[in-house]
Amino acid sequence: MKLQGSKHLKREAIQTLIHKGLNYVYFSKSLEPAYKQEYQNEAAMEYRFRAPIVLLLYAFLSFGIYQTIPTQEKVYEWIVAYGWVGVVIISTWLLSFFKKFNQYFDVYTCIGSTLSTAISFLIVTVFANANDVLSHAALMYAVIIIYSFVGMRFYPAMIAVWSGGLIATAITLFMGYQIDWAILNRTYTFSSILGMALCYAIDRQHRENYLQNCIIELNKQEMDQQAEQLAVLSQIDSLTGLANRRHLSAVLEQQWQTAVRYQLPLSILMVDLDYFKDYNDHLGHLAGDQCLQEIAIELKNTAARSSDLAARYGGEEFLLMFPVQDERQIEAIAAKLLERIAALAIPHPASPISPYVTVSIGAATISPHERDHLSDFIQRADQALYLAKSNGRNQYFIAKKAA
Repeated sequence: MKLQGSKHLKREAIQTLIHKGLNYVYFSKSLEPAYKQEYQNEAAMEYRFRAPIVLLLYAFLSFGIYQTIPTQEKVYEWIVAYGWVGVVIISTWLLSFFKKFNQYFDVYTCIGSTLSTAISFLIVTVFANANDVLSHAALMYAVIIIYSFVGMRFYPAMIAVWSGGLIATAITLFMGYQIDWAILNRTYTFSSILGMALCYAIDRQHRENYLQNCIIELNKQEMDQQAEQLAVLSQIDSLTGLANRRHLSAVLEQQWQTAVRYQLPLSILMVDLDYFKDYNDHLGHLAGDQCLQEIAIELKNTAARSSDLAARYGGEEFLLMFPVQDERQIEAIAAKLLERIAALAIPHPASPISPYVTVSIGAATISPHERDHLSDFIQRADQALYLAKSNGRNQYFIAKKAA
């Protein structure tokens, strides 16, 4: 039986269960219901294929017992009694095909097994000769099959077999028949003890497999999380926390294709820190890194929509992407960004244009067609940035639309 491990069980809980052992073939109150549900689903699935084998064995035993019955009257009584075992097997088999009854697998198989045990017991004590070998064999087979082949867990199987025996004993004594315990102890009782041992070992093994699968699921979950983290890290610039250039290229290409297909505007800002080399030379690289991080926060806040993207393009240069933003909107964003950077008031003692860190911005907007190229679009924004820097820095420049 293949059981899927639980994804909600923590490693510490698994280790605790392994340390405590499975001698009681029962998990904690929090885990047992999850295990029971998983087990019953798989057990019901397997019972669809096991029940026909049980029916075949039942048919062979029935034919053998039928040949040993001495009178026609006894044949009728035996058919009426033992035929119910077949009805029980067929009924439980049919129930296993309805998934909504999977949660009751232990219930209907336990009831069916109790009835089968009681009927097989009564066949021995009431209808058959006390020394009838086949009747005793049928009882023993019923007990062993219930414990080891039906698929019930240990406790429901044990309840079914012993309850069936107790019910049959009470009926036998009520009807005034004698019970030859010397023989029944060697058949029913001993086979029950053997069946319990088999069922206990099977149930314990299933639980051990379940815990192993839980560990496998946990390892897989941890690996998936690590893979997701690595995927995110591979897209992020480690210093600024913005997208790196590789991720920017992929997203920008995707947005470009979307803009071409639906004839939507696409805008970008090329942002460069003014006199940043002088800043590093004067204050040191640690201060430079901190400055980049503070600027990056404002850039990320500027590209705030889910479709926007702020990326480190290289060194002290950044690129911001704004899908479905036209030239008027991107100009307002560029002007607002200059205000946000100025509001940071990061001291720049080496800047010839301001006592604080400033940026220059080149902006470009396009509603691309098939004949347009993304590289040309980026080049336009870069050229606009060059013009902003050439005209005194600390300003933005909007690229002219391509002819």
